[in-house]
Amino acid sequence: MKKGRAYYVNDFLIRLNMSDSTLPEGRQKSEVEKMDQSMTIDNTNKETENQVVKLYFNPRKWSFNKACKDNVGSRSFITGPDGVLAEGYMIGDWDWKWTEIVSETLLLPQNTDCSFTFWLNGGENDRQDEVCRLDIIFDNDHEQRLTYNLNRNYIRPLKKLNGWELYEIPFRTQNNAYTELKFVAQRAYMTILTAKDASAYEGIPDSPDPFEAERPQRHNLIFSDGFPTNSWYSTKSMEKAHPENVDNRSGSHENPVHAAASYARQLGVSAAAATRQIFDRIKKGKYASAEDFEDIVENKGEIIRGIVENALGDLQNALQQITSEVRAGARVRLDAISASLDTLSSTCDMLQDFDVESIADNIESEQKEEDDGDIGDILSDAADSISDIADELRDSIEEMTDRLEEIRESLSV
Repeated sequence: MKKGRAYYVNDFLIRLNMSDSTLPEGRQKSEVEKMDQSMTIDNTNKETENQVVKLYFNPRKWSFNKACKDNVGSRSFITGPDGVLAEGYMIGDWDWKWTEIVSETLLLPQNTDCSFTFWLNGGENDRQDEVCRLDIIFDNDHEQRLTYNLNRNYIRPLKKLNGWELYEIPFRTQNNAYTELKFVAQRAYMTILTAKDASAYEGIPDSPDPFEAERPQRHNLIFSDGFPTNSWYSTKSMEKAHPENVDNRSGSHENPVHAAASYARQLGVSAAAATRQIFDRIKKGKYASAEDFEDIVENKGEIIRGIVENALGDLQNALQQITSEVRAGARVRLDAISASLDTLSSTCDMLQDFDVESIADNIESEQKEEDDGDIGDILSDAADSISDIADELRDSIEEMTDRLEEIRESLSV
């Protein structure tokens, strides 16, 4: 600029003077192309003194670094943490292949604060010898690059959602003209996904891994459950070792509607299991009163009814400002609630199939010395009470199922 070999096109773009014959033709063309490359910059407040230039990961503007001969990975569309399809890169592997993807060369304003936002998944192994980082390189000076290690909690993410972590990396351009961003991976699969501005996710509660403190690596998309199923730190193994964490997994950090569906499903399954246990007790000649069934069916049924009604209320309120992405998520949650109602319905079938006569005959054959008349009366009373409970619960289930269908129809509009 000082020598008159370039001029300002706008606040953020400089173009070389093509009439300058002192520059070699190859260099002239190359530098002009770099300066003309598009940038994802938020200029909303560019008149303000403390403007922050916001950059967002755009996979179409990135490529594998040709200087790395062992690059492994691919670019593809992935269902993101918010249930929306987005494009990203999965790079690296469990081996020693050093992999880099680099951005286009950016021409950012000097001495300006910037931020770079993206979603990240994986990037850790259970040996703790992985490489998972972001480099920011100014004016092609690799020795003075900024390095951000994105593993082992070196940098706190803004949000943790369904195994993904949202990062907003701050940096300052200083007196540098050119900027290049680079992701590096080795010894672990690492997935980077495009993200919106952090403010777009403020209304979504965090859903961190409840066993995060004990697992040697974080969630990775290449595993169906996020973690290897045959390892000691698989979700199944961790739930067995820490049942208290399983009970708390539907806490305040999880989506309330999703938590309601999950909790209702668990209650439905536990009700069916407890009912089977009581049937087994009766078949073995052990006493079981109608109150035992009432505690299982009526008590849990009331809890589930309240959970489902609250969940349906949340969904109805959301319909006022719902988007296509939220609709898809709502349908998934409705399916989960519907599944819990199906489980309760099967429990009703079990209750109504309660065979008093066969159980009484079984008790008579095993306990001839007892007064079978009293046992028969107890079983008969229990059967009547159980049948009434099942009928009432089935009516409630049908009512809630009708309400679920109404919500489904509303979502399809």
